[in-house]
Amino acid sequence: MDKKTIFIAFGNQKGGVGKSALTTIYASYLHYELMKNVIVIDCDYPQHSIVNMRESDIETMGRNSQLQALLEKRFDLTGRKAYKIIKASPETALETVINQLDKNKVPVDVVLFDLPGTVNSQGVLNVIINLDFIFIPIIADRRALNSSLSFAMTLNKNIQDTTLACSLKGAYFFWNKVDKRENTELYEIFTELAKDMKLPILKTQIPDTKKYNKELSVTRTDIFRSTLFPPDKRLLRNSNLEKLVTEINKMIGL
Repeated sequence: MDKKTIFIAFGNQKGGVGKSALTTIYASYLHYELMKNVIVIDCDYPQHSIVNMRESDIETMGRNSQLQALLEKRFDLTGRKAYKIIKASPETALETVINQLDKNKVPVDVVLFDLPGTVNSQGVLNVIINLDFIFIPIIADRRALNSSLSFAMTLNKNIQDTTLACSLKGAYFFWNKVDKRENTELYEIFTELAKDMKLPILKTQIPDTKKYNKELSVTRTDIFRSTLFPPDKRLLRNSNLEKLVTEINKMIGL
């Protein structure tokens, strides 16, 4: 290929912080809205939630004629087919994506890996050290923050291990599910701690809003999280998604 494909992930060993949801929404925004060519490798065993979402999206499409018409209209306007979502184990993820990139007729801009929580397996570690960037969603919960900090410290330890051929250029926290009504003390304490440990935090914060859970439905066409559509423009307001995408894309050189 003429230009390098960027490998990234939204990763955390703590469940419930939104990594799979953000992977899906970011991939769909890039592919359908910004016209970047994307592949998602779902190696989040055993749930494979993004693979399951694609299957659910296709099933829902078959039961909603409005959605079918909307998808046809988008295709006529943009010519964008659905991006590939490939199921793999952490052990086979890199080989799988390399084979796919070799077969792809169109250059791929970004490959997103949806990872399982643990960083202590050789397969997951091997994927992470071959990423270009990893973005770690964090939420204002003490246990979740301790787990996220442990995850980042483990990453840094492996990045600094000279016996590993590590491609990772950076690991970045960002606040997710931010509720402005919450006490900000926890945000301030963790931000200072991360700063002291030289663990960067992105400027963009994602608010705690139900719109991030709006999936395809047979009863509505306002969609935010889907593998077949970009987020609805009406729902993007106050979501901070566009700010997050802009900040990440600038960082990764996209």
